[in-house]
Amino acid sequence: MAMMVALGSAVSGLKSEQTALDVIANNIANVNTTAYKSQTVSFSDVLSQTISSATASTATTGGTNAQQVGLGVQIASTDTDMTVGSTSATSNATDVALTGDGYFIVSTGTDGEYEFSRAGNMTVDDSGNLNINGYEVCGWETSYTLDEDGNKVFNTNSTVEPINLYSGNNKLMAAEATTSVTFSTGSSLDSTSDVVTGATLQDIGSTAITDWDATTSVDVVDAQGNTTEVTLNWKKCATDGSTTSWYWEASGTDATISPSSGYVAFDADGKMVTSVTPLTATVDTATNTAGYSDSNISVSTGLTAGSYTVTVADSTTTSGQYDITLVDADGNTTTTTSKDGSATFTTSSGTVTLAAPTTVTTGTSTFTVAAGTTLTFDSTPAITVKSTAANTDAVSVEMDFSNITTTSNTSATLTADADGYASGTLSSYSISSDGIITGTYSNNQTQAIAQIALAVFDNASGLTKTGDNLYTTSSSSGDYKTVVAGTNGTGTMTSYALELSNVDLSAQFSAMMIAQRAYQANSKVVSTADDMLQALMAMKN
Repeated sequence: MAMMVALGSAVSGLKSEQTALDVIANNIANVNTTAYKSQTVSFSDVLSQTISSATASTATTGGTNAQQVGLGVQIASTDTDMTVGSTSATSNATDVALTGDGYFIVSTGTDGEYEFSRAGNMTVDDSGNLNINGYEVCGWETSYTLDEDGNKVFNTNSTVEPINLYSGNNKLMAAEATTSVTFSTGSSLDSTSDVVTGATLQDIGSTAITDWDATTSVDVVDAQGNTTEVTLNWKKCATDGSTTSWYWEASGTDATISPSSGYVAFDADGKMVTSVTPLTATVDTATNTAGYSDSNISVSTGLTAGSYTVTVADSTTTSGQYDITLVDADGNTTTTTSKDGSATFTTSSGTVTLAAPTTVTTGTSTFTVAAGTTLTFDSTPAITVKSTAANTDAVSVEMDFSNITTTSNTSATLTADADGYASGTLSSYSISSDGIITGTYSNNQTQAIAQIALAVFDNASGLTKTGDNLYTTSSSSGDYKTVVAGTNGTGTMTSYALELSNVDLSAQFSAMMIAQRAYQANSKVVSTADDMLQALMAMKN
């Protein structure tokens, strides 16, 4: 009987060490498996055979310990090491490594049932599904709000769903009509440019200019997605020492633009002037005969951009009306017939603001001109661009010149940005540290498409492996909680990288040698017990 116990214990030792070797072999086999987590085997003894129980001491005898003989060994547990493996760089944008706790959530194909993975070797199939080994990666896509800049903010408290990069307007971005063109900070005109000759402020728009001082272009898009390249040419046209006037003229490819020209004024510091004190022009009635339709009007100095005040002087010998030509901040001319002390102004864009006595808005209004009145003009005039393509709508574009300055720099440049864009198709995508997938489109625009979710567990070591680098929940792991990468103690996502296996080969080789020696030792017990049984049987002969 004793020999049989020894054989049984030795056999259990052989089986246990075989299991340990199996686990070690599996670890070594998966040394290059993406995000593989190594396992270790723990042993425990089995029930012992009690030959005699322990006794307590008496007045005449001492106590005795129990006599027990162990019956072998058994596997106590197979534990998974969930520590994060090192990362390796790749050339694939959808390869994602997790730098801390957390698991990707993938759909099993059954509604509401998910499995989990650390392997971030994602691909996009022909239908746009983001998947890991054929299992669709889950996150937030259709539930979102827009911030003040129009960017998507995903509702991370909503239920996760499989991510599809081609759904909705993700694959094709619709055109957005241009509403404004803004000149970038740092845009400047060369103040050393020569003033145009052979023209006055009033008629420069009809003068053929071939040597423009500056040129910039910007694309304007209408609601139908047609793109028109609008070119703005600039020419220095007047200066009076304290202010400098620049004339701009817009032209478009296969489009009509209205108004197509205007004026901008700058002060001595190179900053745009939006408020000017008009010059005073006087009527010399002494050189005219009453009843004539023309009068000689002289101006005390060169005109600045914007409008100016005309003071009409009455006399006892002359009365009647006067034809007066006025120019507003956009360079538009208006000929008016005015009585003493009054004039009619017409503005095509912007607002004319009077310090006194009133305010004149866009349109035609009549007001009393007072000497010294200050006229203030809008620095963001609007132009209308109409493509010549069939069935297109005109777009009104606000031109923001407020960032333009003048500087004595021959390398001065003008740059402008438009807020509209043509339609575009998805050409590439990137994944941020918090899992937001941003698409880049053929029209050079970007937009958030979806956000990858992560799952965390109370006891991640309790997850059950199901193959394909996947895990499922168990009663030991507890249910999953959905979180955003980088929050609640989770790691962040690193694109163009994959997590490597956390198998330590040196530790595995050491464990393998220990298992080998233990196996050999148990084999020796079997052979020794066999020899003893043979000796026992030989006694019968």
